[in-house]
Amino acid sequence: MKKIEECNRVMDIYLGLDKGERVPLNVTLHLLTCAKCRKQVKGLKKAEKLARAPLEIPVPIDDSTILAVMHKINPQYSELKNPISITKWIIYGLAMIVFMLAFGLSKFQESNKGVMISFYIVFALAVSAYCAIFVGTNMDYFVKMMTTKKTAA
Repeated sequence: MKKIEECNRVMDIYLGLDKGERVPLNVTLHLLTCAKCRKQVKGLKKAEKLARAPLEIPVPIDDSTILAVMHKINPQYSELKNPISITKWIIYGLAMIVFMLAFGLSKFQESNKGVMISFYIVFALAVSAYCAIFVGTNMDYFVKMMTTKKTAA
């Protein structure tokens, strides 16, 4: 009977401790000698660890799941398609490069240095505008990439 009372008293003291507070010597000695209390303390520590862990519920992330959630939020939701095709961006970029190379290798630029310099300035501005428009129209993709890299680090 005294053993049960001692165990209850020790567990009350242990449970009354704040997180990170030093365990008193008499409680430590009791835990060293009492397997039952030691087992309870280990169970409490496991339960605390599980309670602190993030809740992991597997959710399938596919188009139909996302679409179903969006329809619950807004019944008039219609799936928006990205009107900008990456293929068109690549074709236009390659066309600009080919045009620059064709002009650079032509005989016209050799005869008139002023026209050549003007062309390259205009071409540099066109490439800068092309890159700015590409980034601006695909900003959501770049923002997601930055947040992904921040969370991965």
